[in-house]
Amino acid sequence: MTFAEQFKHFRQNAGLTQAQLADKSGIPQTTISGIESDGKVPGYFNARKLAKALGIDMNDFAPKEVVK
Repeated sequence: MTFAEQFKHFRQNAGLTQAQLADKSGIPQTTISGIESDGKVPGYFNARKLAKALGIDMNDFAPKEVVK
């Protein structure tokens, strides 16, 4: 699962639209859209805000498997 797919999964599991997540996190909807469609990885501070808004630990954004 790509980061973009994983992020969208977290958002959908939280029952939020991109606009709702933007309002809740203070991150622009265009940034959230970019994460989901272009695979842009948020910086540390935005990742913290997004994780809090999604009700998850920031470590949940980390890859689950190591690529060799």
